[in-house]
Amino acid sequence: MTHAIYRVTGTRAYRGHEPGTEFVDRIPRLMEARAVKRGAIEVLDRITPALRPGSYALPANWIRR
Repeated sequence: MTHAIYRVTGTRAYRGHEPGTEFVDRIPRLMEARAVKRGAIEVLDRITPALRPGSYALPANWIRR
């Protein structure tokens, strides 16, 4: 499973998201395929979660010398 950005395209809410809204989630591929086929959602983009170098730091006092 990978993360993706979805848009609700159906006339009813999908997993608590109202029609026309976009959301990020991890939906198993078979469930996603069924929802797309019936017109409930569309996949806008796939997301591979990753850390960018320098975008994180260890907690204070984590490293002891």
